[in-house]
Formats: sequence, structure tokens, C-alpha cells
Amino acid sequence: MVTPAHARELIVGVRQDPAFGPVALAGIGGTAAELHADTALALAPLTPARARALLLGLRHAPLLTGWRGAPPVAPQAAAAALCAVARCAAEHPEFAELEVNPLLVHPGGAIALDAHAVLRQPGSSYPDGN
Repeated sequence: MVTPAHARELIVGVRQDPAFGPVALAGIGGTAAELHADTALALAPLTPARARALLLGLRHAPLLTGWRGAPPVAPQAAAAALCAVARCAAEHPEFAELEVNPLLVHPGGAIALDAHAVLRQPGSSYPDGN
């Protein structure tokens, strides 16, 4: 597995909401995503500035900005990845869900290590097909 120095795992994704359309999610990711439950939501698509603000608004944002002397990760790369996933979902409503977890962000950029997509059932307005 790719292991750049000082990397942090994030989750970025989008879910189609029947009332609001695509809703983007950013948070601390990896295997402990549910444990940390540190996420932020916004309507998609996003601007790079809005995506960066979501990421830097997380409770664990200090891990991204240079906690305890570590170099900061590349927030522009994380924001660009979030924008790309949000834009994809906004342009392709056939995706009920689209997620990258983990998105490995490090001082030199970001690497998507795993992705998951769920297609909307024909005629449904909810991701679960109802």
C-alpha cells in the first residue's frame, strides 16, 4: 500500500438526497471513520474555497494543518478531490452514492485508495430504491 510520510486519511463523498439533490460529505476517514464521526456536509457542487472550508472546519483539522510539528498536508489537493467527487455526482444523478475512503492526503498531494459507488434504481428518488 502507498504510505507517503505524514499522510492522513480522509473520506469524501456524495449522496443524492430526494429533497436537496447531491449532498457532499468530507471527514476524517479510513477504518476509524465511524469511530471519529468527524464529518461536514454541504450541497454539491462545491467551490474549492467551500471544500477547503469544510475540511478545515472538522474537529480533527489540526491533523491536516501540522499537528505537533508535522508538516501540513496539501489542503488544495483534498479540496480538489472533494470538488471532483461532488461535481461528478451533480453531473451524474444516476449515482445514488459516490465515496472515496480513504483519500490519503499528504504534504505532496492526495491519493484515492478506495472508491465505492451505488447506482440509483430506475424510477427511484431514494438511494435505497424506495
